[in-house]
Amino acid sequence: MNTQPQDLHASKSSLSRRNFLKGSAGLVVAFTIVDPRMAFAAAGGDGVSVASPASSKLSAWLAINPDNTATLFTGKVETGTGVETALAQIAAEELEFPVDRLEVVMGTTSKTVDQGPTYGSMSVRYAGPQIRNAAAAARQALLDMAAEHFKLPAQQLVAREGTVSVIGAPANTISFGELVAGKQLDIDIEASGTGFGLQVAPKAPVKDPSTYAVIGQSVRRKDIPGKVTGQFTYIQDVKIDGMLHGRVVRPYGVGAELVSVDESGLKDIPGFVQVVRRGNFLGVVAETEWAAIQAAEKLGSTLHPEGPQSAQAKWGEWTGLPQQDEIWDTLRKTTGTNESVAAKGSVDMALPFAAKTIQATYQTPFQMHGSIGPSCAIADVRPDGATFWAGTQMPHQMRADMAKMLGLPEDRIEVIWHEASGAYGRNGLEHVIPDAALLSQAVGQPVRVQWMRWDEHGWEPKGPPIVQDLTGALDENGNVVAWRHHMWVPTTGDTRLVAVELAGLPEIGGEGTGNASITYAYNFDNADVACHGMGRVGLLTAWLRSPAQFETTYAMEAFIDELAAEAKQDPLTFRLKYLNDQRAIDVLRAAAEAYGWESRPSPAPQQDGKMATGRGIAWVNRDDVRVATIAEVTVDRESGEIRVKRVVVAHDCGLVVNPDGLRNQIEGNIIQSISRTLHEEVRFDTSRVTSLDWEGYPILRFEEIPDQIDMVFVNNRPEYPSYGGGEPSTCPTAAVISNAVYDAVGVRLRQTPFRPERVKAAMSQTG
Repeated sequence: MNTQPQDLHASKSSLSRRNFLKGSAGLVVAFTIVDPRMAFAAAGGDGVSVASPASSKLSAWLAINPDNTATLFTGKVETGTGVETALAQIAAEELEFPVDRLEVVMGTTSKTVDQGPTYGSMSVRYAGPQIRNAAAAARQALLDMAAEHFKLPAQQLVAREGTVSVIGAPANTISFGELVAGKQLDIDIEASGTGFGLQVAPKAPVKDPSTYAVIGQSVRRKDIPGKVTGQFTYIQDVKIDGMLHGRVVRPYGVGAELVSVDESGLKDIPGFVQVVRRGNFLGVVAETEWAAIQAAEKLGSTLHPEGPQSAQAKWGEWTGLPQQDEIWDTLRKTTGTNESVAAKGSVDMALPFAAKTIQATYQTPFQMHGSIGPSCAIADVRPDGATFWAGTQMPHQMRADMAKMLGLPEDRIEVIWHEASGAYGRNGLEHVIPDAALLSQAVGQPVRVQWMRWDEHGWEPKGPPIVQDLTGALDENGNVVAWRHHMWVPTTGDTRLVAVELAGLPEIGGEGTGNASITYAYNFDNADVACHGMGRVGLLTAWLRSPAQFETTYAMEAFIDELAAEAKQDPLTFRLKYLNDQRAIDVLRAAAEAYGWESRPSPAPQQDGKMATGRGIAWVNRDDVRVATIAEVTVDRESGEIRVKRVVVAHDCGLVVNPDGLRNQIEGNIIQSISRTLHEEVRFDTSRVTSLDWEGYPILRFEEIPDQIDMVFVNNRPEYPSYGGGEPSTCPTAAVISNAVYDAVGVRLRQTPFRPERVKAAMSQTG
């Protein structure tokens, strides 16, 4: 939501959503009358219930205000993907209301229904139908009100652009705002289930998709103007009356025990308030941010590059992480689950009769989210309730987690959501919230905690390392007779919170096992695809964009290229021969046509000179979205540097709500996944993460962005459902770059990132 930079917690007067609405005109909140910042700040005070609204009430979804503006309420949040605008388009379409007059309130728990967390390209796919049906029910309710106003059957009326008119008599018109006329519409609608499975008004009269006028249009994003002008309020910008500032002092070793704390000299820091210690959780609180930084440095922000030598907080020695160069053996030796993804025929029986057998191992390291803005949250913990200002992607889940941690009822917990500057999965945004909660609880005042760069790099959950073994066999005609793909995948969904573990509090969340995150779609006579999943291996891991499937697609689509090259067949033709998935076939052909693909085997004919050019192709099925990517790269034979010059993406996510928004999302996915492919690798020793800044963890620079990113949308038709665009186009990138490098210089890159020294070493080994 767009607010001004100062979000003032001016008072703690009792003001629940329900009481606030009783005094307001319109369907629900009339934000043109009451400043929403004051309403949000006041919510959750002093023993008043701030429970989420019931999904079975129309007022939980939409508001019509007396000035004929409208407000959509959604439990989903904006993470930079444009979902705020896309969901507004869906609501505006069904409500028959101008989208530029429709505001959106997102995430705040007392104002919105729990529609599940915002991740996995699931917002438009699952929240979209919920909002569509609620808006259709609201349109029907307004038509019924207009029927009473005009004393005519609703069938003789039409809703359009926020007004209702008599069919055949357009002068007889009344606006939605005039219809509401200061009354609160408190209409029951059918609703069942929760989160992604929530069903809302299933019998509502939704529009025929062939008549859509808003969905499918490139509507300007609602959040961009404020971000461009600097008026947008990120969570890092929020200020609350009476707010103190906190910093957390981390252990030098990830699992180290806090031995002692020397507080001498801290009171000499102007504005210093208090040291907070709870188990191995250690933090400081001060009146100013600078004072909190100074106090933390004095105690020892022990993930700072200068290290713990002069720290006044002493920790025991801990060296429980594996050696970095031994991580692949660690993965193989760690026990866990064994999940069969695909099993057909007998690979073991087919291999002895093959004309050629190829084996390869693919390795991908720990990677971090690398959010440009370090995580931030504000907590105001009171004996009878708590209010949080946060950028979490899962506000309703965090409310439940904080209720458990603080021993409070959920309806006494309010999470007020503000967008954070970057997410890309579960980074530190959930973990900074309990940091702030523990500090606020200790001092009895609101506390803002802003992570430092070394906090974010060192302690945010990482995308896990994965090692994959593949075996493929060909007959004398170059046909695949056997395919084996085994992967060792640590958990991608560890939901435990760092502060809770450090403080020794009862566990919140849990540690899962690795997820294959792969859809095997090729039609080989003999296939064995399996995931060996495990829990945490060393560092805390959690979802990173397209969790695990970015890595498994890399191995699968690079290895099938190896088989195509060994068979001396065109990589596109080779893939199509083994596919029955028509949507996959369609995106591959669409990408090839857009690129201008010429059929030939890889590698390309010998090229003279310093620079070599190659092309690569790959595809993925991610959450029922099909994406095919072709990349054109140059390789500097002397330096080993790879430059991605052109990328073509064919994308099938069904009906596209906002074409320009999807283009932006695909471009962002391509740029970030190129960065992950060429540069990104978390470095660590046996105690801690050592890549604590942008020099130690470099990311793609502006001059490395491809000169050209082309895209074509496949199956973008009204009769198709809308899936998601947040993640899928990430997945093929490492494979297409690897395949393009082989096409250019004839070497295989089986370990990311493809840094120049690694490329040079591969070229040297192959001559």
